[in-house]
Amino acid sequence: MSERRKLLLLTTSILISITTIVFILFYSPYKITSETLDYLTEINPYYFVLAICMHVVSWILWGCRLKIMGNFIGTHDGSVEVKRLSLPKSLKIIFSSLFAACITPSQFGGEPVRIYLLNKHGFSVGDGTAVVLGERVLDFVVIAIGTALSFLLFRAVLANNTAIYVIFTVIGALITAGVVFMAYAVAKPEKATKFIKALLAKIKSRRVEKIKDKILIEIANFFSAINRFRSDGKSTLGLALFLTAAFWLVAFLIPSFLLLGLGADPVWLYSIAAQFILTIIVAVPITPGGSGIAEVGVTALYHSLVGTPILGVFMFLWRLCTYYLNLIAGGITSVKMISEMR
Repeated sequence: MSERRKLLLLTTSILISITTIVFILFYSPYKITSETLDYLTEINPYYFVLAICMHVVSWILWGCRLKIMGNFIGTHDGSVEVKRLSLPKSLKIIFSSLFAACITPSQFGGEPVRIYLLNKHGFSVGDGTAVVLGERVLDFVVIAIGTALSFLLFRAVLANNTAIYVIFTVIGALITAGVVFMAYAVAKPEKATKFIKALLAKIKSRRVEKIKDKILIEIANFFSAINRFRSDGKSTLGLALFLTAAFWLVAFLIPSFLLLGLGADPVWLYSIAAQFILTIIVAVPITPGGSGIAEVGVTALYHSLVGTPILGVFMFLWRLCTYYLNLIAGGITSVKMISEMR
């Protein structure tokens, strides 16, 4: 990605985010009022700092996962030289990929950056891809299960709205079915591939025809990565799955600590459910880094959970502790790594 394109995406992402935040804080029903200012003067800085610390812990958990998965692949690639990743190196790779994720739709730019940097640290492109693909598979497992339960749980919050209640029920059921199919696919990859091929053959669409081969290649890569870990690295895969679940849980506890800081009910369970749902919403590739979508999404999801006076400020603090912290840490690390490579 050229420097000019990076700058354009970064500027667009920040402008969309700031514009959305300003609109919600000053022009929406959740705008700042005298009551909001009272909450702000009484905010507990301890919980705000704790929320930031939780985000730092999520980085460390991610770094540990990348380290153990990279070291497993590095000792099972058939070469004489063994590639090892330390935790500091893993964190550098993650921070640099965070910057790319913050300025690309669906945060897609993070994966190619991690593959590139793993290659710079001695891994082949194929091994780097296997590590990153393994990460995405584990994320998908945790997010899919969590989201299915979250859509079904969140129906209780929206029980008065029949249409949304039905929509959330259907989405929850569909995702649950997807999780069941995924488990079956891992157990019976040949039959799952055959089923997907038959399904793609029945879809009469030029667009699908163009990407059908690519879809089948990605599916083959998916099963290859899973089998590689399943055959020789069950303990590694189990530990990586645990770290993945811990990573998402810690990240999803941040809003509750911010609510505690604002003197509100942390709504622990429903807040975690809202974060799972928001992760799916932000994955829609519309804006760089999900800017605008994330702010509006978190405001809409927490509308029924949080009092109106603090909702706008809560949204701002949450975005500050997550997106902008990622952007700053990622930007600084990217500049440092680029200077080291020259």
